[in-house]
Amino acid sequence: MNCPGCGAAMHALDFEASLPSRITIDFCFDCQVIWFDAHESTELSPGGVLEVFKALNANRSDKRNALPALLDCPRCHARLEPTQDLQRTTHFSYYRCTWGHGRLTSFLQFLREKNFIRPVSGAELATLKAKVRTIQCSNCGAPVDLEHETACAYCHSPISILDPDAVSNTLHELADAEAHRQTIDVVALADALLQRPPPDPGRGARNGLVGDLVAAGIGIVVGALRKL
Repeated sequence: MNCPGCGAAMHALDFEASLPSRITIDFCFDCQVIWFDAHESTELSPGGVLEVFKALNANRSDKRNALPALLDCPRCHARLEPTQDLQRTTHFSYYRCTWGHGRLTSFLQFLREKNFIRPVSGAELATLKAKVRTIQCSNCGAPVDLEHETACAYCHSPISILDPDAVSNTLHELADAEAHRQTIDVVALADALLQRPPPDPGRGARNGLVGDLVAAGIGIVVGALRKL
């Protein structure tokens, strides 16, 4: 299957499903999108969701292709329809095939659908500003100047991080163990960003741009998984 964004071959990976089986999901890591056939997103087990975390972390890259305005279904080549949806009280979006073949979801919107994303608080933002000048928008990859902006100037997505409560709840269900809480330390998150090499300047990076908070948070979660 080819990516509706860049046209390159997508990576097919197997994950644990709610039923005693596995499902195959297609990724384009350069465009940071996932293709789900039919109801595959809702069929992922808690363990499968955490396997997705590991896949996103293992294939992290500073490269991020901008998606074209018009996208076609990789199954039937019909035009994909931009769609807004609601999971409990969480709004998220994706591109769906009007013929029911599936949907294309960005990494950020997938994490939002699973209730793993929340906006940063004022105190967290102040801590980040003290250590980091500019971050990448977790949705489109554009630079966000923390000194002057609290949302992306291009796609208007608010600055967000992984929600440690949501991650912890999934870890509980997966591990079937005693209460175990993983808290994302914002200082450690800023340090993790600063330790990463800056993006390739040839791809439009600005001075001080060090990465996006959601990607760094995924790395911290994967580190926690190794301790279970």
